[in-house]
Amino acid sequence: MKVNLFLVMLLLTCLSIQACTSSHAETGQVMTADENKEQLVISFQFQRGGIASSQYAIWIENETGELVRTVYATSYTVRGGYEIRQESIPTWVQKARPGDMSDAQIDAVTGATPRNSVLTYTWDGTDAKGNHVAPGKYRFYIEGSLYWKSRILFSGTMEWGGQERLSIPVEVHRFNASSINENMISSLKASYYNPESL
Repeated sequence: MKVNLFLVMLLLTCLSIQACTSSHAETGQVMTADENKEQLVISFQFQRGGIASSQYAIWIENETGELVRTVYATSYTVRGGYEIRQESIPTWVQKARPGDMSDAQIDAVTGATPRNSVLTYTWDGTDAKGNHVAPGKYRFYIEGSLYWKSRILFSGTMEWGGQERLSIPVEVHRFNASSINENMISSLKASYYNPESL
């Protein structure tokens, strides 16, 4: 009887973990692109590293450099890791100020560090409050902490409400370069879909 009770408890725990994972996926943090909607799509190959690595954030800024929305940031950093490891995605931390974020704001942008795979993130043209942004130029950033102080920063510019661009040029900046985990984020592609512009 004790064994059966243990198995039932184990099964219920597994089911609840799966339910949480499914629910988290439905929040839209890692998504599949829908080319019939206006959206910015960012995808890349992600390869987890070891200690002091694998943190990243994706965010959008307006033309004046004001943070419009965090699309995603890894949970460790958002939930206080930036205080322990100040080199963990510091550009995003300075912009987003996670210490000032409410639990609801944190839950809206974060998740566990994903497994090795191709990841796709989308921005639907809304700000942190869910309001639609005005047409105009916006800049996207992807920052990754590769290994201790070694990090990478990708960026590109797109025009919301403008012409569709299936390949947006992406700038790459490396800081404290190291060969360790240097390919944590690779094959990054950015596209802007706007069916109205066709």
